[in-house]
Amino acid sequence: MILTTSDPVCTARDPASLEAEWSELARRRARPSIFLTPEWVAVARAHDPREQLTLAIGSRGIAAIARDPDGTLTFAGGDLTDEQDVVAAPPDARFVAEALGAWIADQAIARAAFSYVPEETPTPEALTRALTARGFAVRTARQVTSPRVSLPADFETYLESLTKKERHELRRKIRRLETGRRVAFRVADEPERAAALDRFVELHRRSRGEKAEFMTKPVERFFRDIADALAARGWLRLGILEVDGEDAAVLYAFAYEGTLALYNAAYDPALGSLSVGIVSHAYALRSAIAEGLGAYDLLRGNERYKYDLGADDHWLVRVEAQRA
Repeated sequence: MILTTSDPVCTARDPASLEAEWSELARRRARPSIFLTPEWVAVARAHDPREQLTLAIGSRGIAAIARDPDGTLTFAGGDLTDEQDVVAAPPDARFVAEALGAWIADQAIARAAFSYVPEETPTPEALTRALTARGFAVRTARQVTSPRVSLPADFETYLESLTKKERHELRRKIRRLETGRRVAFRVADEPERAAALDRFVELHRRSRGEKAEFMTKPVERFFRDIADALAARGWLRLGILEVDGEDAAVLYAFAYEGTLALYNAAYDPALGSLSVGIVSHAYALRSAIAEGLGAYDLLRGNERYKYDLGADDHWLVRVEAQRA
């Protein structure tokens, strides 16, 4: 069944007609996220066969949504979109989420499941309130953490912000890698982008276990399409750690509205004993500080290295609603 609208606040729109407004609302969120920009959502939707709908909620917000084959309503983006939410500036975010809840209740929608919603936003509470008041049974639970490092004005101040043990270990690992080796870090420029992406995919597939299995042909195509779309806006950051003339690690990240978001990374498994993974993050942090960015977002997952870098938890939740 094709989604329709009946609530006058919510209007189905062609995403292209909303691009300028959408971009501005995404930029003005309390914490802007690359994953809520029209550029990201457009690529994610191109790789998603599900039914899609974009709602303009008055002039105050946007909700990009999709429907699973079983009829469940979700935010657009799928599992490769690390953060999902309505798009609205702080004064209106609660209203927009409540309006979306009211619209869902007015439709022939039996179930909604919104994943990876930032706990710190008004959305989980507003959706819960709006849907519960309209007869839905709603359950909200923490789904996964998204650790984040706040960046100071210089790298030495960052190091001093770590615990004594974290600081000692990070310095020791950097020193061990650099001793007797030529080590450098660079951010790939546009002419080098294709080669950097090739190396990223190659290193991924040389990894072990789930990491190697993750980089299927469809996932590779998604990564390349996202890179094309975001590089055009100047947001792509492919950080390359070079060891003795070879590219030993590639960090696939985005710089957007003051935050460097690490989306994925791949390392030469032959250099695993030299801690090229965490050392490449240290170099990326230093590069982000030099660029004047204020946060290093390590995105979904509670891997140990994120806390060794001094990251703090920021939770993403799942809101499930079933019509009673």
